[in-house]
Amino acid sequence: MTLNEVFLGIITAAVVVIVVFAVRLVTRLMETTAAVREFLETTDRTVKEMAGEVTESLRSLRVITDGVGGVASDVKAVTGSFRDAGLAVQEVATSVKDIGKAMQDLGQETVASVAGLRAGLKTGLEVLVKNLLGPK
Repeated sequence: MTLNEVFLGIITAAVVVIVVFAVRLVTRLMETTAAVREFLETTDRTVKEMAGEVTESLRSLRVITDGVGGVASDVKAVTGSFRDAGLAVQEVATSVKDIGKAMQDLGQETVASVAGLRAGLKTGLEVLVKNLLGPK
């Protein structure tokens, strides 16, 4: 064997090693590509399922918020009714107070009238008795 044959053997061995390495690399790349494709398909299916669930959750949330809005308007109506009832009670209290004041004023006028009547009767009886029993 000559030196050229040795170099040619080494080169041939190197090419065979490179080809074997390249074949294994291509095989690994194909396996990786298949795994990535499967992962993407699984992820796509999962995302589609989740999108459906999210849509349903949003619909449920909308129903809940509409219910809360209805309850809030009902609470607003009830508080408005309480406010109106409070104002009505306040008006009644004011009316009762006015009636009480009028009754008190009427009572004072009545007491004054009775006192005046009493004084008038007393004076009238005194004058009558004086005129009947007095000198003529």
